[in-house]
Amino acid sequence: MKKTLLVIVALVAMTASASAQLFDFKNNVHRYEIGVNLGMAGVNTSFQNFGYGASLSAWGVYLDFITAGPMYKYDNRVASMNDPANVRYLPDSTTTTVNVGYQIPVLPWLRIMPLIGFNINTGGHTDMATHSAETTVSDDYVSVELYHDYNREASWTYFNYGGGLVISPIKWFSIYGVYTIHSIYGGISLNLSAFNK
Repeated sequence: MKKTLLVIVALVAMTASASAQLFDFKNNVHRYEIGVNLGMAGVNTSFQNFGYGASLSAWGVYLDFITAGPMYKYDNRVASMNDPANVRYLPDSTTTTVNVGYQIPVLPWLRIMPLIGFNINTGGHTDMATHSAETTVSDDYVSVELYHDYNREASWTYFNYGGGLVISPIKWFSIYGVYTIHSIYGGISLNLSAFNK
């Protein structure tokens, strides 16, 4: 966290010494972005795992989430209730982090984001002896995905805070990174407002 704050302070100091206008908030007006992210959710908890999520920003207000688990839900192993050698119940967990913040335009192509949010973790077990199915039907095919039932037994909620950095190399998309006490991830977002111009 200290390294992230040091980088943000250095960027602000460099910008202040440049001739560019500092914190030009009109860069946020009529800017709408939607994105996807990948990284670690549940950092500094017992439920840390690799996850995925999405982000949305409008007029500088930023909202995102990243989620992971349960780890064994789509495991293709099968446990028999009569076979003691097979483990029927596997300890499992989920973790979800939700953040909200505001993008501060340091330069036209660079924004920093202070973020706050929360992290929700659940602990339980996946029942390897159960078999459920999700069916997807389209014009061309039918897809069936088998999964095991996850039984939640307890949950914990933690306050989350941190920051992010957004770089817009061209007007159509942005690359961003987020570092908070309970998540570390990066993503790419599409600037929907750039297509209206």
